[in-house]
Amino acid sequence: MSTISTIGSMALEQASMRARMDVISRQVSTGQRGVVHGDLGLDARRAIDLKAEIAKREVFTQAAGRAVARADATQTVLGRLHDLASSVSAEALRARTLGAVSVESLADIARAAMEEAAALLNTRHGGEYLFSGSDVSAPPVPDAANITTGPMATAIAASVATLDPTNAATVLADTQAIATDPATTPFSAFLEGDGTTEARRALQVADGERVAIGVFANRDSADEVAASWGRDLLRSLATLAAVTPAQFDAGDGWQDLLQGTVDSLNGAATGLAAEQGKLGAASARIDAARERHDDMLVALRTQLGDVAEVDLAQVSAELAQVKERLEASYTVTTMVSRLSLASMLR
Repeated sequence: MSTISTIGSMALEQASMRARMDVISRQVSTGQRGVVHGDLGLDARRAIDLKAEIAKREVFTQAAGRAVARADATQTVLGRLHDLASSVSAEALRARTLGAVSVESLADIARAAMEEAAALLNTRHGGEYLFSGSDVSAPPVPDAANITTGPMATAIAASVATLDPTNAATVLADTQAIATDPATTPFSAFLEGDGTTEARRALQVADGERVAIGVFANRDSADEVAASWGRDLLRSLATLAAVTPAQFDAGDGWQDLLQGTVDSLNGAATGLAAEQGKLGAASARIDAARERHDDMLVALRTQLGDVAEVDLAQVSAELAQVKERLEASYTVTTMVSRLSLASMLR
């Protein structure tokens, strides 16, 4: 009976070693202490908290990456619009001194710039319009393809045609009124309606911290609508696109019209520069937040590893030891069984 008892005890020990070997084998193959949180014992609660924090910061990081890409695309468009405003302004100044022969060339340049500006304002990124506010599926300039012959351009051309030596101020005021009139505005009904008061698109970069990155086609960096850079740019280009040698004959009126339009273009360029600066600062904040999250993720993953992962070298060595002990136990069990059988056969 003592021999049978010994063999039984050894069988129990072998079962325990096999179970331990299964656990260690799984740890070696997965690198994890267990497959469920319960396997972590007292560390389970901490592992759950760490995983939740890691998941949250990963979401922040991914959103920041998309926002920075969107901001970069917006900056590219703003930069080109700024170049258009500056270059056409310079052409208009040259036209003041070059005489009637430069008028048609100026009109052609302004017309081409107007077409490009309208197309740029309809730029999309990731399938969304950049300058439409929350109405991301609709273009901010609905009829950009026909911007030079649309309601605003037609009405401005009619006003420019009335230019005489004394009424340049009136014509300039008319162009501004036309650009803001709901019937002739170049911008979408949403932007000129609910979009005039909605908050800028913003990104949550951390708990309790949001950064505004939205840019509107019809609002400037200070959220001015009536005299925004987009409106001033398009109406000024429409004004210059409408000039003919007949306007040059208006003498002082021609000079005043050009100067007023140049001032408007320069104002648009200044507004665009301010918008670029504001967006650049926002992008820098988002980048900084993303870097903080990346750094924290490294620390959090290290902490989670300390809690939930195993030292592969250590558990591999332990697996080898358990295998040796189990094999040795089998050998001893075989020997004991043979000795017991031999004593029974005597």
